[in-house]
Amino acid sequence: MKDYCFGSAEGVLRKDAIALHHQRYQEVGFFKRNEQDPYEGCSTYFVAQTTDLKQIVGVTRLVFLNVNELPTIKHFDIFDIEMLKLSRMDDNKYAEISAFTKMPKHDVGLGLIKTVLKYSFNKDITHWVCCIDERVYNYMHRMFKFPFEVIGEPNVYLGSKTIPCLLNLAECLAILKEKRRVLYDYFVENEDNVVGVVK
Repeated sequence: MKDYCFGSAEGVLRKDAIALHHQRYQEVGFFKRNEQDPYEGCSTYFVAQTTDLKQIVGVTRLVFLNVNELPTIKHFDIFDIEMLKLSRMDDNKYAEISAFTKMPKHDVGLGLIKTVLKYSFNKDITHWVCCIDERVYNYMHRMFKFPFEVIGEPNVYLGSKTIPCLLNLAECLAILKEKRRVLYDYFVENEDNVVGVVK
């Protein structure tokens, strides 16, 4: 990861992050050309940049809305018991992680996750809502032991079978510490190339 720097994006860089999100999602057919994204205004974006040219090569975001307005909650049939649990959480304790994409040949996925994880702990966010492609869900569960809790019925969303999930961040780190210690150590270590804000 020494070839990259990571951080939250503000100003012009935020616009570039949004542009990369739209570009990549159009390339794979998730977005139509000139499609509007209703969640841009309520999102904090995170980027991976090359350290040499400062090119943005990866992006993701946290969406901050009332639970009923989050993309996953709106587009999936959420189990009643899970909806009750979510509705009892304070609004500042959860966010939806989405728009996760990167340029080909740039292996920055784990660096982005680490950056958003650190940001979340600093902001006292305890849970991530997300919807994950079924193949990615199986891979993440098998390879990294991420304890995604399925909170609703899988559905075809943005072109593929997708699973609505909730991730308890403290539980995730505890399981990684036991099952995937190298990954746990990577997520909790301090690095110079993880920065608070990239402008």
